[in-house]
Amino acid sequence: MDNVLQVEFETFEKSVPEILEKSDLANLITNQKRIILKVNLTIDKGPPCTTPVELTEEVIKFIKEKSPQVEIIVVEGAGGCDTKLAFEKLGYNELAGKYNIKLVDLNREQRTMKINERAKAIKEVMLPEIIFSGIFVNLPVLKEHHEAILTCAAKNLFGIYLNEAKPPGITTDYWSKNELHSKYGVMKAVWDLNLYRPSDFVLVDASIGQKGGEVNGYPCEPPIKKLFAGYNNFKVDRYCAPYLAVDPDKVEYLNYS
Repeated sequence: MDNVLQVEFETFEKSVPEILEKSDLANLITNQKRIILKVNLTIDKGPPCTTPVELTEEVIKFIKEKSPQVEIIVVEGAGGCDTKLAFEKLGYNELAGKYNIKLVDLNREQRTMKINERAKAIKEVMLPEIIFSGIFVNLPVLKEHHEAILTCAAKNLFGIYLNEAKPPGITTDYWSKNELHSKYGVMKAVWDLNLYRPSDFVLVDASIGQKGGEVNGYPCEPPIKKLFAGYNNFKVDRYCAPYLAVDPDKVEYLNYS
């Protein structure tokens, strides 16, 4: 399915099942063994900066209803704090206990070498093995970004990357993603990581939206009040960009080939 779908946001309880039904997610997850939910918890700040735990909960409920035997894991590799802190502060530990699901910090996972000659900058990379072990569902939020212009489905894959080493002077117990900025360049890095692990399905939270930056921005006023869904990160981003008054033709990684 190439189309990007949308619904008006009312509540997560009502609107998430509505768009998942509309997107035929049930067909994708039938007879699968594992569903991997990649949230955006780049830092331990609440929505609209990060994926609302209420949205993730409704996705989990939908999956459990449609495919009761499937294993569900929620994954993230934060770049602005320890991932475990983000899970704790943003309600994901309670969510995991309530639904008996596993939370995985990608920054601490076993990694495997991947090589892709089509990559523009990252010709080889160590990526978490677990992200290749099931259906990969991307749950980003729609925000402006100071360097990438737009952060949504495609850039949410920065969480799967891990610096080769901690940057000089960093003593905190987490791993920055700064190599993607300083070594490779954000635009090329977004494109390349999507070559290595494209999403199987995308659900975008634009119930509010964020302008002015990916971390220290401010909520859209009025709120966007939409949820978007699709099966291709770049097509979803291109569709969503105008809702932040962003021209997708000005976003470099949306125009590579």
